[in-house]
Amino acid sequence: MEIGTRIRKVRELKGLSQENISEELGMSITGYGKIERNEVSINFDRLTKISEILGVELENIIGFDENVAFNNFNSKIDQQIGRYIMPIEMKKLYEENIKLLKDKIEYLEKELNRKMD
Repeated sequence: MEIGTRIRKVRELKGLSQENISEELGMSITGYGKIERNEVSINFDRLTKISEILGVELENIIGFDENVAFNNFNSKIDQQIGRYIMPIEMKKLYEENIKLLKDKIEYLEKELNRKMD
């Protein structure tokens, strides 16, 4: 798998758009799309910046293997990769849902205690 394809896969797993990344890089969406389609070569500095924007280690982009990422989350290495590629937006949604459920439980417990008194 070529580097642009690896970048695209990680970006998609992070739940980010090409527009998000291109804005951070200060380049056009079209120009960034060429990187992901492997139409242009990418220098080390640009690749490093992309890894920073994606919030993953450069090694995780270079060594990205979708078979590992999607099929083998039970091994230690796959769990480590999974930590880095969970979409930020998804994590925020999970955290918000957990908070809402905790608040709901707290409310229901108070109501139950009030009715029992």
